[in-house]
Amino acid sequence: MLKDLNGVANDSRQRYIEEFQPGDIILSDEFEHEFSALLRSNSANVIFYQYTSEVTSSGNKKIFVPNQWYVVAAYMVGYVHELLAYKEHLEKIFDADGFSKKEREDFIRDMKSSSSLEKEIEFREKCCAYFASVNSDTIDQDSDCIVKFVTNYDWWFGSKTIDRGDFYVSPVLGLLGVVNASQGYIADICMYYTMNTQLLETAKELAENQVLRNLQVVQMSLTSSSTAAPRLTGGKNLIVYGAPGTGKSRYLEDNFGDSLSKRVVFHPEYTYFDFVGSYKPVPLYKQGIELVTSYGEAFQKGEPYIDYQYVPGPFIEVFIEACLNPDKMHTLLLEEINRANAASVFGEIFQLLDRFPDGRGEYTVNPPTDLNNYLKGSEAMAPFISSGISIPSNMNIVATMNSADQGVNILDAAFKRRWEFKYIKVSVEGCVHEKAVFKYSGANVYWGDFVSAVNNKLKELRIDEDRLIGPYFIRPEEVGKSSAMDKLLLYLWDDVVRHRRDQFFDSDIRTFSDLVESFSARDVLQLPEYLDLQPAINEIGTVGSSEETEAEEFSDGEE
Repeated sequence: MLKDLNGVANDSRQRYIEEFQPGDIILSDEFEHEFSALLRSNSANVIFYQYTSEVTSSGNKKIFVPNQWYVVAAYMVGYVHELLAYKEHLEKIFDADGFSKKEREDFIRDMKSSSSLEKEIEFREKCCAYFASVNSDTIDQDSDCIVKFVTNYDWWFGSKTIDRGDFYVSPVLGLLGVVNASQGYIADICMYYTMNTQLLETAKELAENQVLRNLQVVQMSLTSSSTAAPRLTGGKNLIVYGAPGTGKSRYLEDNFGDSLSKRVVFHPEYTYFDFVGSYKPVPLYKQGIELVTSYGEAFQKGEPYIDYQYVPGPFIEVFIEACLNPDKMHTLLLEEINRANAASVFGEIFQLLDRFPDGRGEYTVNPPTDLNNYLKGSEAMAPFISSGISIPSNMNIVATMNSADQGVNILDAAFKRRWEFKYIKVSVEGCVHEKAVFKYSGANVYWGDFVSAVNNKLKELRIDEDRLIGPYFIRPEEVGKSSAMDKLLLYLWDDVVRHRRDQFFDSDIRTFSDLVESFSARDVLQLPEYLDLQPAINEIGTVGSSEETEAEEFSDGEE
């Protein structure tokens, strides 16, 4: 029943000496997911980087682990597994004899330090009785092994007494020839492997082949090249929000907009099937037949047929690209995320939004059958869906949100908790058209000064910040055009001060038409406290220029 512990130890050490090749090691997504789940079940956590990982213990202590340790530990799994089997049998022998905890500890220490022949014979008899009770076919051999286990620590390379919880650490590190103080976590990895059947089996294969076949761990020599690309980390869920015209979309474009990004605009009719995918009618054409349109023109595509195929949505398209191209960051940009029912659009994908600090999805979900079958159609995707789908660490999901708009959907707290938020404040200073000139109240004014004045008055009226005017509410090339200024006035009239018009606009303004017609000639927004309208400036900012009339005509014109 029991193996020769000395033989198992020496065999494990010899395989390690002969087979292990030092070098950088990249762990697969599957291995990282399995090991992460195992640590979480033991109140710990791990973040994987390219060649290292960061383990946080249940006591919130950090351990920085080279990926080589995961390979090295695999060589000792068989030995640790046998050590645990020995201890389990020893505990059962104690149980059969009614030993208390204190009696067990005293017995183990006595047998290690100064065991007498008489005590060994007495203990061997108890071992024989126990192994007979469990129907062992090798009673004498098993009993001799247990006696050696408690009396001859050199036989199994032990140091600390068997009653200690970390008794396995010293022999493992000693057999591997590594420094105990700095590399003790290797032994803990061995112990973790023994707790999980899948990890245990793959670890045994690694000890034989130096490759985790099932978990696809790839070892790369320091002196050789490899085609395996490391997966980038740092993917995030980010919502950028702020007042209209603050540059939210521009921020996403500048920071995430590249050839590996896909942009989607949410709207009230946008659904889960648009976002994730669904079966849709797809036209097929039978070739080799002459057809003409009702206008008599030749129809070149052929005779049409309708087929139904699974058509992936933008989320699945970016997900697939991120999985198959680990060395690049991929981004899904969602414009106006709260204009659709986000919880409905995301569906079960909502659960995937929880991430570890390195960007990996913390959870997996089993996709619907039609989506699962579609993903299985790609052989390359098989490793990424074997235990469900999870967001890879090189996939960003970023969105814009404007809570000031009417008719938008409210994001619930559970949904928002899974996102980072970045607020883009209203800041006129530095915008490209800060010094653009247009006509207001009979004077040429700077766009930046005008926006600041309007916002200051709105703040005096205690208008919410997300309803202020962003500098890009009107594009640089639109400043001075009546159509663009009418857009700004309509926003103020209908949305911002709808119920406080008498406090914001001139008392003579009764209709929106009055507002539009008087904007250029009168101070219809009542801004004398906030905007200096005298003396007037010209188009290039000089005071009292002879070109003032020309600048006014230019600024007031349509494109």
